Amino acid sequence: MDISQILVNSLVRGAELSLLAIGLTMVYDILKFANFAHTDYAILGAFFAYTFNRIIGLNLIFSVILAVFFTGIAGICIDKAIFKRLRMIGAKPVTLMITSLGIAIALRNIMRLIWTSHMKTYAMPIRKPIEILGARITPLQIGIISACLISMIAFHLILHRTKFGKALRAISDNRELASACAIDSEKMIKWMWFLASSYGVIGGSMIAMEHLLYPRLGFDIIIPVFCAAILGGIGNPYGAMLGALTLALAENTVLAFDFAYLVNLGGLFEVGSIQISTGYKPAISFVILIIVLLLKPTGILRKK
Repeated sequence: MDISQILVNSLVRGAELSLLAIGLTMVYDILKFANFAHTDYAILGAFFAYTFNRIIGLNLIFSVILAVFFTGIAGICIDKAIFKRLRMIGAKPVTLMITSLGIAIALRNIMRLIWTSHMKTYAMPIRKPIEILGARITPLQIGIISACLISMIAFHLILHRTKFGKALRAISDNRELASACAIDSEKMIKWMWFLASSYGVIGGSMIAMEHLLYPRLGFDIIIPVFCAAILGGIGNPYGAMLGALTLALAENTVLAFDFAYLVNLGGLFEVGSIQISTGYKPAISFVILIIVLLLKPTGILRKK
């Protein structure tokens, strides 16, 4: 695999992970706990999109937009029913984290009950890949990268050009001071859940479009998403974007690398091609996560 193909694959993978990592790091930044249910929210939204697209017969893009709305509402309802009550009694972050783990398991089984465990696909036409500078890229992958860029620009504008975004940044810096300045923290947190869930749905739907959709998908992608968030700097949304791209580049580089040259000591022995199978991609993420935690736990872009 040449460098151009590695870059294209990394852009696609980074686009998918970055949208998921943004929502995860947003919740951590505001509520100070790791939400293990975040990727399951995303896959719940992907199943909503599947229902609108495959069963009802709506356009795929419109189906994802509807899924964003319904999953955002679900995120708000779960917060109001569970997390808000825990915040009110002063629950510690570890309690919230364990609760999110329980919610993840519950959501996974609810999805399996409703949609079964069988692999599912969206109603999308199969199109021939396009060759650009020696790299092959499909129209779907171009759409994924484009949707990610639009979503990133929208996120930046929301964060810096709206009252909601400014209120979120104020709560992140000093929640008590923000409340003293007449900012309704609970109201902002409610809409933060909607935004985090919405971005998760877009990222989860992208992964399901390029691969397959099944209830356990949220569990399968949780390590790469956490790795991207921590690698970029947990709590920093721009770090989440950078961490996702860095992780994607590392994954694709390792998968493309032929380890035969190292094993045969530069040509001393006759050894065939040795490459890591794509089935070990989660292991690559896990190794990178351990290295980052050992060497630079604050991540690439440390939150100010």
